[in-house]
Amino acid sequence: MISAPTTGRAVLFRMTSDEFCKLPPSESFKLELFDGDVVMAARPTPYHQHFVSELMVVLKQWVREHSLGRVLFDTLMKLDVDWTPAPDLVFLAVNHLHRVKRKRIVGPVDLAVEVLSPSDKRVDRKTKFDAYARFGIPAYWIVDLDKRVLDEYELGKGVYSKKVIAPFDRPFAPRIFPGLRIDLASLEW
Repeated sequence: MISAPTTGRAVLFRMTSDEFCKLPPSESFKLELFDGDVVMAARPTPYHQHFVSELMVVLKQWVREHSLGRVLFDTLMKLDVDWTPAPDLVFLAVNHLHRVKRKRIVGPVDLAVEVLSPSDKRVDRKTKFDAYARFGIPAYWIVDLDKRVLDEYELGKGVYSKKVIAPFDRPFAPRIFPGLRIDLASLEW
């Protein structure tokens, strides 16, 4: 049975995170597990992927130079038996690298980054926003390429607060990486 609880996504069937991890990878579409539902979305656009890959280069260089941990791209993250999303980018601090397993990360990351797709804005702004806070991901960035803005959130008392709006026309100074300045406009297509 296929249903569509959110625009641009289709629910295929129900399963656990461990069952989900055994599914073969797909080049045609993206699969994630939200509250026990296997959810399918179209693969991201070239503009989306370009921005994500450029941001990854910047973050990876900073993280490597300062021996902070690892930055990973489109990696499954098991948060519990029913939740295995795949953020566009994640950062894991050195003390959490043990969470990286062969096929997925087990447990929350230190930073999750989602770049909005036109059909999936509600997923990133509501479904993932609520789940990432509930499972204790300390930092969450949502990038809106259409509006040319990055929203930076910090977790406090189980909810995301202390929102910082970073427009692309000014350098972005991420709180999770003190000293780093990112020219977001330079990462665009």
